[in-house]
Amino acid sequence: MSITTMGGMKVVPDCLIDDMVVDETNMLILPGADTWNDAKHTAILKMAREFLSHGAKVGAICGATVALANLGILDERPHTSNGAGFLAMFSPNYRGQDFYVDQLSVVDNNLITASSAGSLLWSKQIIEQLDVFQSDTLEFWYDYFNTGDSNYFFQLMETLPSVE
Repeated sequence: MSITTMGGMKVVPDCLIDDMVVDETNMLILPGADTWNDAKHTAILKMAREFLSHGAKVGAICGATVALANLGILDERPHTSNGAGFLAMFSPNYRGQDFYVDQLSVVDNNLITASSAGSLLWSKQIIEQLDVFQSDTLEFWYDYFNTGDSNYFFQLMETLPSVE
């Protein structure tokens, strides 16, 4: 079964929600959208709560942070979104104002939240949490995509393990 994104891209999921494994090595990524409060997302949002409670990682950006606010997940932990008033505007249940951090992306243990403008930093923090690259490779990756400076690209390539 394929899913069509807001942008018209067709995606075929690797597994069903019921087949997802919740453990500290896995991450659930909730992309931005204005539909997260639709009832059709209840199951995946329940899974997000389960991931967090079991030490697994969750990343939420832009509109997905509204859904986490509605669930009370952001009430007592550092987080960010599209501005200090954004969550209160779209989430009548939001009670996390005291924990809001005005940054592009915020990591709080196993939760990474971001504003729509923080997608690059959010991606970096996800890659870091998943331990995909060694630290210098990640820094060169980030610097390259943040600046477009080809010197960082070549430094990035030099830090990658050789493929044999």
